[in-house]
Amino acid sequence: MIFLLVFLSIYSYCVNAQVQPQESKYFFFIEPELMLGKTVSNYNDFPKTDAVQSVFLSVGIKDTRNLHSSQYYNHPTTGLSFSYSNFGNDSILGKAYGIMPFIQFHPWGHLQKAWSLKFGMGGSYFTKSYEDSEQNLAIGSKLTWSFQAFLYRELFALNRLNFRIGAGYLHSSNGHTKLPNMGLNSAHVSLSCQWNSRILISKKKDVYLGTDADPDRKYFINVRTGLGIHEYGGKSKPVGGEKGNVYSTALSGGILFKQHLKVRAGFTYRFYEHYYDQIEESANEDYIDSPSWNASNIYFHLGSEFLIGHFGLDIEGGLNLFKPFYSEYYKTYGGGASEVKYKLKKYFSSRMGLNFYFINTNKLPKNNFFIGANINANFGQADFSEVNFGYTYTFL
Repeated sequence: MIFLLVFLSIYSYCVNAQVQPQESKYFFFIEPELMLGKTVSNYNDFPKTDAVQSVFLSVGIKDTRNLHSSQYYNHPTTGLSFSYSNFGNDSILGKAYGIMPFIQFHPWGHLQKAWSLKFGMGGSYFTKSYEDSEQNLAIGSKLTWSFQAFLYRELFALNRLNFRIGAGYLHSSNGHTKLPNMGLNSAHVSLSCQWNSRILISKKKDVYLGTDADPDRKYFINVRTGLGIHEYGGKSKPVGGEKGNVYSTALSGGILFKQHLKVRAGFTYRFYEHYYDQIEESANEDYIDSPSWNASNIYFHLGSEFLIGHFGLDIEGGLNLFKPFYSEYYKTYGGGASEVKYKLKKYFSSRMGLNFYFINTNKLPKNNFFIGANINANFGQADFSEVNFGYTYTFL
């Protein structure tokens, strides 16, 4: 599913390029970037590595339109990054090739416009996984999710060129769809040179002239259904287990701020196939009287979604109100962690993903549908990967 969203982002990017008007409401850029970093050990016997060397090539569009989102983010950038990474131990960790849609913006406005934040989420192909070396507990499958979070500082601009330095974090994980799945993390510094399709010039501060008929906030309701998949077990074992589905339904409501930021609250119901199977097989007297109900999960969630065009970067955290069988699961696969870690994982859930909206969100449609892909976690530990379909209604 994540690769379908990548395809849709490529399609959306090409459509935007074709319909670009002559008055230059957009301009394009190409940015090669060199990164140097170090992997972060996250399990015992993590293989020794040299410096991580990565090359990114990003292509994108800068939005100069006088829309709410453009004004608020000081004219954001969206695009695609194509990447190659060597993790400093080719025999165990191998290399990775990735495609990642990204969003970049200036959250501190015009006073600090030299600084920007970049977030990306996509997919990667690894040349080595656990199947090639049992020392590689980080990557259990050759296809993975990939995430990027970077802070950039512009150094200087010269005609159409913009030179930048950056620092940030890269993460790869298959979202618990195949074990082991410890995940591969690396910290980086970078140097890049951005070529722009027009000469870079300083501009006066843009001011949005709003009206009472165009309020800063609107209200919406959101409903979605999801299908998740995971391999039953802990982060590293058992290897080669059966896959199981997780079915989800969520209902929420919230506020849309300045047509670009959705903040919501609501409830989600989940049903775990693996939990149900384990209850049936073990005939545990605490759960067997109602296996379907005890294999369920109900949680209250708070979420935020950053909207730019057809895409939304979705981040959510939640409090589990009901997840009874997780205690039995943790006894088997918790790895002897402390009681504090157990409580955190039992009661707190998180979710992050990318949504594609059928109608451009800048048009502020009353009715809109979306498809998405996300990774779900128990307080940071991957639980399952999910595809979802949803509907949102905005009260205009």
